Amino acid sequence: MALSLQADSTDPPWMKWGGLFIGPLCIVVLMATVWTGRDRLAFRDVSHFYTPLYQYVGERCAERPLTYFWSAMWNPLDQTGMPLAGETTTAVYYPVRHLVYLLASLVGQSPAESASPNELPDDASLALAWYVTLHLVLASFAAYWAARRVGSQSAFSVIASLAYPMSGSVLFLTTNPPFLVGAAWLPFALLPLVHAKEHGWKLPSFALAMMVLGGDPQTALHVGIIAGLWLIIDVIRHSRDRSDGQSFWLRLLRMMGIAAMAAVLATPQIVASVNWASHSGRVWSKLDASQSFAFSVAPWRWLELAIPSLFGSPWPVNHRWDRPVFAGGTVSPIDALWTPSLYIGISTLVLVTIGLLGRYRGRVHGTGLWCYVLLASGFAAMGWYGPWHAPYQWLIDWVPGYDAFRYPAKWLPLVAFALAMLAAQGGQCLFNGWIRESSHSNEFSNGLLTKRRAAWIWLFLTLGLVLSSIAVWIAMASMKSAPVDVVWGPFQSETAWYGWLIGTAHVWIFTTIILSMSVEWKRPLNRQKLAWAWVALIASDLMIAHWNLVSTISRNAERAAWHELDHSESATLDATRWIRTAGEGEYPAKWATTSDRQRLLAMEVHDRRRWYGRWHMVQDEAVFNSVVSIRPWAIDQFWDATSQQSAPINWQQTASWLGVGGSRTSNGQSHVWPTRDLRFHRHDQVVTEDEIPWPTRIEMASDSGDQVDVIAVGSTAVSEGRLEDTFVSRRIYQDGGWRAELQSQDTAVEPVPLTVFSADGVAQGVWCPPGTWTIRWIYQPRGHRGAVIVWICGWLMLLVASIWSVTRAKHVPFSRVRESKRAK
Repeated sequence: MALSLQADSTDPPWMKWGGLFIGPLCIVVLMATVWTGRDRLAFRDVSHFYTPLYQYVGERCAERPLTYFWSAMWNPLDQTGMPLAGETTTAVYYPVRHLVYLLASLVGQSPAESASPNELPDDASLALAWYVTLHLVLASFAAYWAARRVGSQSAFSVIASLAYPMSGSVLFLTTNPPFLVGAAWLPFALLPLVHAKEHGWKLPSFALAMMVLGGDPQTALHVGIIAGLWLIIDVIRHSRDRSDGQSFWLRLLRMMGIAAMAAVLATPQIVASVNWASHSGRVWSKLDASQSFAFSVAPWRWLELAIPSLFGSPWPVNHRWDRPVFAGGTVSPIDALWTPSLYIGISTLVLVTIGLLGRYRGRVHGTGLWCYVLLASGFAAMGWYGPWHAPYQWLIDWVPGYDAFRYPAKWLPLVAFALAMLAAQGGQCLFNGWIRESSHSNEFSNGLLTKRRAAWIWLFLTLGLVLSSIAVWIAMASMKSAPVDVVWGPFQSETAWYGWLIGTAHVWIFTTIILSMSVEWKRPLNRQKLAWAWVALIASDLMIAHWNLVSTISRNAERAAWHELDHSESATLDATRWIRTAGEGEYPAKWATTSDRQRLLAMEVHDRRRWYGRWHMVQDEAVFNSVVSIRPWAIDQFWDATSQQSAPINWQQTASWLGVGGSRTSNGQSHVWPTRDLRFHRHDQVVTEDEIPWPTRIEMASDSGDQVDVIAVGSTAVSEGRLEDTFVSRRIYQDGGWRAELQSQDTAVEPVPLTVFSADGVAQGVWCPPGTWTIRWIYQPRGHRGAVIVWICGWLMLLVASIWSVTRAKHVPFSRVRESKRAK
């Protein structure tokens, strides 16, 4: 008889409520050094990209904390300017980000006076640590809620709340906060869409909207794809049911309604993102396979689910050995590491196996859904390595604009969530099914049988680990060449070998503990104690395995290293823009030939010094070639044209043409020169873009700098100008949201509205009639205010519906009591 997965009501109240906080408590302990301020999150985007970016966004929003969303904000510090909300990952309209950074400013974590140039304000890293920790905690709560909703008892819901956020696929998203936001809200969005007994619309709409507002529309889309395909599969499975056709259309209508409501709740962000995407190089440029399939999960990497840090890591010491062995020593973007570990716990996988065996033997239902999610998302995450590159290639071919998202590894949180849910159901199956059935059998003979099986399993495991260790040692010894990393240095085989031994020892120890526990399963012990012992086992497993997975550096050590450098004050000009130059290289040449466990600290200090990523935002400096998530196509065209120039380019002149007035080298040295803020061109000097293509513009810029006597605009702009007009331009990008007004010296004359045109691809300009005028530039994208009004109305609608639901739920029990009294 199949086991019905119903929540165990025998759990005392303290277990039901206390279990909810076990996962968050483990996360808080794991992240203690960063949220307390001793260390800061380092490595990848969380450091050089989001630490300064979210600090800048927080400061801009704090200027109008209650009405920051009413007027669209322009970011003048990146490229030649860009809409602040256009990059979805800025999370401008995400209420959680706004509250965390507002709280950080209220508790006194405001930028202090810098003791030396370019000092990082304390709250930039501390607020982000709070933000990241909060979303890991939210992911734990979400997984616990999901497991309880499908019928798992408290202990096994705790297992889901541990396995999901502390898996390598989710925990390492601390290096990429927007995608951690998506993973945190994923269970709240997915379960109500795919579970047959869920009929609500408010929670999934809210969760999907929070994903988009938090900067991760791709995961929201993945949830929709998974839910839509499951609807079709579920209908086919129950095709004999006559009411199935009606059910399909009702469920489809519900899904579409949820998607529409989520879009309403995220309207300002969607409008801003769509508008900016129309200027994106990702949309207009054809991406090759190395870009579309970058960060694919190779098939051998699935072994990492069972062994922590199986193949090592390239940082802080280069000891990642799978690419030299399986990929021939080459490092392709396709094989780039989204996370160095997929480990979800050997104890978690044991429960997953038990759940799948329980389904096979007819003891449990409900695992088919999660098997589907696991397989679909797993194959999608493989990207390039999928069969015929499918299903990721199908998404690129059939889903409009999907190739602009990139990175198949972004499907990994769905893999982790499916495994966490299967583990919860496996535990429920084990303790409510197998133990209950075995209680009627002969305890002595059953116990002996379990001991024999446990002994054989232990022997085979030990032998397998020994043989695999020998094979790994031979593979490492036979490596003819291993890739040298310009930052982390040459490959360290000894460190790789020790890492392998530590990982296999971890698996051996925890498997031995599990087998020892299996002997006790058949004894008359308290089942609740055993269940919670398993919770403790998984918590220990994941915390030990991932104790150092989140890369951090000591803030005191960073300050000390910073002050040891020879700093020079930046010789800035008013309203200047900078360009970063590599000089002798992005990183010191000696790094490629040496290995150092403190290399991460050195790299972070070096990146801050050279304004890599978005560190320039800390000082309110504008950088033309900053790292952004969505770069305008015109900027892509500029760089493509410079790379194709056969003649040497005068970069100072070219930079001056771009409105750049200074350069900053990789060692923090700066050089400045004058440049013009405004350019004036007669009508005969204004030509169409087709007349002077990008290569020609680069040649003229290299020769004449900001004194180039022609400017390229669209054909519409040429036709709108009169012969006596002057085209006034400035090096600010026109995304379509800029307008201008001419203000006369005579205050009695009404301002004259002007159309702002794109100029030279990277600039904007207006036609100015003869006379003395003041030009007022106004950033006010069309549709923004309307989108905000729709957004506010949507949130008010959701609030009213939620209040009504709560009020109705409170009245229902009382009405039932009255009806029962009347019946009596």
